Amino acid sequence: MAAGTIAMWVKAVATAILAGVIAQILVQPPGALASVPWLLRYGAVLAGFIAFLLARRSIFAGAFCGELVMLAAKWALG
Repeated sequence: MAAGTIAMWVKAVATAILAGVIAQILVQPPGALASVPWLLRYGAVLAGFIAFLLARRSIFAGAFCGELVMLAAKWALG
């Protein structure tokens, strides 16, 4: 098995785990996230997905943008 193949597999597994965590947070938000409106949570995911696509499929950019949108919107709502 080539090193490139192993790296691709590791990236695929990490992406799948991140997707699972995001889905779990959307469906059953834990703790303080339960007080965040569902529309805001889904909007943050959409913003993160758009950033992911615009940043040439950068998982970091998508996660960072989604978190930034979530924090800014929650701060604006009070």
